Amino acid sequence: MNLLKQAAGYLLTAVFILLIVLSTGSVLREVSAQIGSYNITQVDHKVQVMNSGNVAILDTIHVSGQIPDGFRIGLPYQYSADVLKVLAYDEKHAYNIKLGVPLDDHNGFYGVEVNFEGKTPAVFTVTFMLTNRLVTETESGSYIIDFPAYPSLTQNVKTCNVDIIFPNSPTAITINKADGTETGVSYVKTDLPAYSYLTAQASTILPFGTLQIATINSLNHQITIDATGIVTAEDTYHITSNSATSLSAFVLSLPPEATGVAVKDQSGEPLSAKLTENSGILAASVVFGSFIGQGQTTSLTIQYNLPGAVLQNADYVLGNFKIFPDLLYLVEQATAVFSFPEGATFILPAVTSLDVSATLTRNTFQDILTIEAENMSYIDYLAHQQSTGELAYNYNPVWISFRPTFWATFASLIGCIGIAVYRIHKSREETYENRAERIAAVSQPGYEANPDQQMTAESIKDFVDTYEAKRQLKAELRSLDAKAQKGKIQRQQYKVQKKTIETRIEGLTRNIERKKGLFRGASGIYPDLIIQIELAEADLAESDKNMENLEILYGKGEIARESYKQTIGDYQKIHDKAEAAIKGILLKLREKTR
Repeated sequence: MNLLKQAAGYLLTAVFILLIVLSTGSVLREVSAQIGSYNITQVDHKVQVMNSGNVAILDTIHVSGQIPDGFRIGLPYQYSADVLKVLAYDEKHAYNIKLGVPLDDHNGFYGVEVNFEGKTPAVFTVTFMLTNRLVTETESGSYIIDFPAYPSLTQNVKTCNVDIIFPNSPTAITINKADGTETGVSYVKTDLPAYSYLTAQASTILPFGTLQIATINSLNHQITIDATGIVTAEDTYHITSNSATSLSAFVLSLPPEATGVAVKDQSGEPLSAKLTENSGILAASVVFGSFIGQGQTTSLTIQYNLPGAVLQNADYVLGNFKIFPDLLYLVEQATAVFSFPEGATFILPAVTSLDVSATLTRNTFQDILTIEAENMSYIDYLAHQQSTGELAYNYNPVWISFRPTFWATFASLIGCIGIAVYRIHKSREETYENRAERIAAVSQPGYEANPDQQMTAESIKDFVDTYEAKRQLKAELRSLDAKAQKGKIQRQQYKVQKKTIETRIEGLTRNIERKKGLFRGASGIYPDLIIQIELAEADLAESDKNMENLEILYGKGEIARESYKQTIGDYQKIHDKAEAAIKGILLKLREKTR
């Protein structure tokens, strides 16, 4: 009996141990599956040198299996100061990027993390936009380009194809790196190890004029559409030379359909421009009237015509229209301004779908659309950061005769004193200055002007800086809300960032209110300016709230389209007037500090 009990006890113990082993093995297999759920089969590592000397690193990654969110890739840390922006995308989508993350527990890397938001692309690209400090011009006329020889990944890669791409093919090139020397623009690395930290230097001779190492500080891209649908463009560039030798020419990018091209320098003198087209990009090689030395800045203005707007049903449409041309260089600050004909109403894309970088200004007779972008180049179109689509507006041709008819009518009635007085009275618009004068006429308890209290330049500057900081935070909050509405940011991250920004805004608001007290008690124009700001703030808040309510009503179908367009245009005018008043007052105060 005892033997049977002992045998049964041994059997139960053996079964228990077997279950533990099987369950442990199952967990290990599950963890192993999660860690190794995908493999990187190939990376195409492209190093593209732009006309301006900026370097773009495009890593196209091919994976097998199911790739999770939180994919990480990086560069050797020595390039971190040269990173201008990072983009991640596939053929259809652009993905959010988290910058400056570590590559696991490995030091010495500048890493980024890609959030696929549940999507599982088999092929995608991560692009690092870098400065032109990585390109050095030698006294002999050759160039040295410093770049990461391979991408830094958290997994081994079976094959890494590397291509160095220049605007023109080099006549000679030598690439030096720790694992060997190359004498061509392409090379292949098999079995690339994880956390690769390898830099390279390419010494190359390029055809004259291939690179113009410069900083393009700004581009003002003005598009004007007249009453007949004719489209004209004027691009104004501000360019600073970074070249070790004098800059004598520059290649400007134009839409391939541009015609009637004319270039002028900053003094308005015409410049010669040679046009060439390659791969759907029209380039204008402009020769300067005088050499531009290192550190010097010049301006160029290029004018051209574009295909006109086409009437479709009741609307005028510019189809397949790019906001900016395919820029073969990097522009630090790009601004596109679309001016529609007087009397036209902008309808596409919808106002509510415009990015936070876009501003639609509805003036009395004209709509103006302004779009801004930072560190802009042709890479942004690859990454879906800039769109190609339709611009449409509604326009009644009767507006063509509006101005002639108006002046003829006015001339015929100029002798009528009664109508003239009526027009003068009608055209008088109450300004913030008028309203402030009436309010200032009534004594404000606790804020009596003190003739001995003078505002110092330091206190004025402190107020303006604080106010502008608050305006900037509000713009960031609007941008964050827009990203959340489009699903470009996780909800928890959105809540945390929004709370942080709102807390900072509250602190700045309290600080501003304390500083306003100093202005109210000072002598001179300062109390009046504070009253004007507060009146404009009230109008701004009211117009924004009214537009928000109107959008809700329109979305529910409770208001007609024509009524919606008219009313929201009126609210937008109040908003723009208040914004302009605040900017003008801050500028006036800023001038007091000089």
